Amino acid sequence: MVTLDKHRRNGRSLVAVTLAAAIACASAGCTKVESGTSAGGSNPWTIHGVVRIGAYEDLDNLDPVLSDELYATNVFQLVFSGLIDYDDHGNAVPDIALAVPTQSNGGISADGRTITYHLRHGVVWSDGAPLTSADVKFTWQQIMNPRNNVAFHFPYDEAKSIDTPDPYTLVVHLDKPSAPFIASFMRNGSVGSIVPKHLLDGLADLNHAPFSTAPVGSGPFIVTSWRPGVELDLKANPRYFRGPPKVAQVQYRIIPDQNTLMTELQSHSLDIFLHATETQYAPLKSVAGYRVTAIPNLDYEHIAFNCARPPFTDVRVRRAFAYAIDWKRINDDAYLGIDVPGMTDQSPAMWSYDPHVLPYPHDPARARELLREAGWSPGPGGVLVRGGKPFEVDISTVIGNSTRVKAETLIQADMRAVGVQVAVRNYPANLLFAAQGVGGILANGKFDFALYGWSFNPDPDDTDTMGPQSLPPYGVNYTFYRDQDIGRWEAQGREHYGRAQRLPYYWKIQERIHDQVPFHTINWAAPIDAVNTDLRNFKPAPAVADFWNAYEWEI
Repeated sequence: MVTLDKHRRNGRSLVAVTLAAAIACASAGCTKVESGTSAGGSNPWTIHGVVRIGAYEDLDNLDPVLSDELYATNVFQLVFSGLIDYDDHGNAVPDIALAVPTQSNGGISADGRTITYHLRHGVVWSDGAPLTSADVKFTWQQIMNPRNNVAFHFPYDEAKSIDTPDPYTLVVHLDKPSAPFIASFMRNGSVGSIVPKHLLDGLADLNHAPFSTAPVGSGPFIVTSWRPGVELDLKANPRYFRGPPKVAQVQYRIIPDQNTLMTELQSHSLDIFLHATETQYAPLKSVAGYRVTAIPNLDYEHIAFNCARPPFTDVRVRRAFAYAIDWKRINDDAYLGIDVPGMTDQSPAMWSYDPHVLPYPHDPARARELLREAGWSPGPGGVLVRGGKPFEVDISTVIGNSTRVKAETLIQADMRAVGVQVAVRNYPANLLFAAQGVGGILANGKFDFALYGWSFNPDPDDTDTMGPQSLPPYGVNYTFYRDQDIGRWEAQGREHYGRAQRLPYYWKIQERIHDQVPFHTINWAAPIDAVNTDLRNFKPAPAVADFWNAYEWEI
């Protein structure tokens, strides 16, 4: 029998207490850090009506049904619409829907199994065709189409049927009540933006449709050209239902090296440096003509172990890594202490957070003891061996992220100190996060352990990332850890719309994650954006994506 490590329940962590102000800030959607020249004057390098964005991750697809990239979600908010979106306070807000369904407004039936959405009138696709409830139902069908390379199906698979009694009414029938369904169903972004039935109907699948490179949306901007790995160009959509945006053109440039991005910003070739690294925060503050924001967010950086691949099939090995890695040092040295430390997938800013579940302490002696229990013994050069084979594993992340490269270096040193050799094997984002059907590294389990960021919806349900039924291609449980108890607790938590009824299940899940360590969070990020002071109404959001209100931008 494996003995559980019990240090997590030693009381409320000092971190959780001292972060009260940051948590309150996240809840209010306020700016944690903002510096730079005030947006009053005009920078001589500003191009009126044009926003130039720089990002280091390439886009894997322009069809939101087929993409699961965080950066792509921002782009989809420029091009498409959803039923709902999330604002700069982290609240669900209507997009194409007239209201977010609740039991009080009649959108959720008394038994919690029927969800009704009423759609805005007069919404059209950029080609002029009307957007109706039939498009929403069609998008749901495409997400559930097993031929499509969709990263995940939850919560869409909770809908047993959808009715469209008229062009502006959508009635969703669930097998059982589902609180996270409301938070995620057709949320504008990856696997959530609505796609046009009139252009895609009749295709066996969407995987190779021209739409993936030249989409037609209903959002504030229209794609004019896309050069993968180089640039995406967009122009204002004159048919946008909120009115034509004030920005005439958006140039979204993919620059895979963040040092080059910094150089571009310093030369004033960018208006937005999207998600700079923590190491660039101080230099960014010194660049005249920009304001720098860091909003407490529901994005988390974490280490995911491939629990289906030796040696991480053994929980003792996973715990040994958790003890051997100095999580505080990584957060302080690689991430510069800007972000909120964590352990599980529930942020201290969320109502579901269990303050008793603490990060593993740095304890190399305990790590060595666990590795001995798992059958590893000292070998040549200080590297552990078992069965004549040295303990050698790979760590993977996205190429071009200097902060994560620094974190990898620290992890290599920590593991070397306990006899484990770690090699770095990094990949482009569009390969690391690609769907299983197109060779994605994570989705196909072609890694030992990985360091990457993940974005959480404000609802605490983690079925899609931790559910035993959510292994690729049915979800994005890239740990490949199957725990039927977690699956049962997730299901029980979904069945209630009241927080008090749901809370005990999420505490159970967090404790199980701690004990079994399928992953270990490093921190909850405060994404850093550097923005031209002449760009008005840029309002980074603490959840989902920063471009939620691009229709309001002015420059």
